[in-house]
Amino acid sequence: MTIPHVVLATVPGYGHVTPLLDVVGELVAQGVRVTAACGTGFAPMLADAGAATVEYEGPADAHAVAAALTGVTDFGDPLGPVLARLADDPPDVLGFDATMWLAGRVLAHLFPCPTVQLSPCFVSNADFSLPGRVAAHVSAGEPVEVDMVAVLARLGVVGDLGAVLSDSRDRKVVFLPREFQFAGDTFDDRHTFVGPCLGPRRLAGSWAPPADGNPVLLVSLGTSSFNDQPAFFRACARAFEGLPWNLVLTLGSGTDPAELEPLPPNVTAHRWLPHPAVLAHAAAFVCPGGMGSIMESLSCSTPMVVVPQHGEQEVNAERVVELGLGSRLSRDDLTPETIRDAVLTVATDPATAARVRAMSTHCQTAGGHQRAAKEILSTLP
Repeated sequence: MTIPHVVLATVPGYGHVTPLLDVVGELVAQGVRVTAACGTGFAPMLADAGAATVEYEGPADAHAVAAALTGVTDFGDPLGPVLARLADDPPDVLGFDATMWLAGRVLAHLFPCPTVQLSPCFVSNADFSLPGRVAAHVSAGEPVEVDMVAVLARLGVVGDLGAVLSDSRDRKVVFLPREFQFAGDTFDDRHTFVGPCLGPRRLAGSWAPPADGNPVLLVSLGTSSFNDQPAFFRACARAFEGLPWNLVLTLGSGTDPAELEPLPPNVTAHRWLPHPAVLAHAAAFVCPGGMGSIMESLSCSTPMVVVPQHGEQEVNAERVVELGLGSRLSRDDLTPETIRDAVLTVATDPATAARVRAMSTHCQTAGGHQRAAKEILSTLP
């Protein structure tokens, strides 16, 4: 019996790769061969989950490779090693991140097989457009000057480009519950909302709260370049100085814990901690509103104060506020007082707590990594 070969093409970014880790593990556990196309730096975690890996060509800068894959620059540039690997070992099923749909459609055209779009963010249809909502929060940038037709021709994609680029045959696996999706009830049965994929790999690691029994507040600015904001973390520390709270700061790569010294005794700063392990004990979470952080928070029934750093996070924050799962703070309105007031409000409001618990139930029952793997395998011919 031939072992099925599933290829998953990822965008180099933690919010795009981490939802796949337990999906890969589940596929491998079911006897499937998985190859993951990934950016430099993400191969070890995907390999640890059980995938063979092939790295995109290009600079070590993950943001530059992501920009290419998503069509901001020449999306053909990173694909060379992937095309070579798949020419020798073609997929039986191809999954690709929905944000790299152009590159994904090229791979699907060159290696015909069932296709699955993997979406770690809101999906769009006739009733809701994520790009349209994001555009309302960002100023118009420089127009994209890449000659997409020339790029496609260089990759061997010619002819009826409308048919090549059509996603009408793609299944779509969405890593959030339908109840959190804007206009969720308008999406057809090609869309499977599996919720957050928090299996054994994402839930690995432990953290114990201080023994004093005081409520815990987790603060993070995520894994992007926006976490280089020591003034923000200092403001959070001042907000809870002397209060009966335990404040946990995760700084990422942008801010050195030493930059924040001295900190109040009830505040600790870390480069990294396993967020689900902390959120399981947290009364609130201050975050920028990346979908991965939101899903982790909701899975742990933790209300949020969202401080968006870019347009897509603004849209995510809108949904958090619309559903009564937390509040939003503008970057222009960050003081120790506004931060403290926002946190205390969401952490002590019984109605917010009830809504967050209800959404947590939706997250837990959506199916997660096991359902995602099942949907991918259901497309096998």
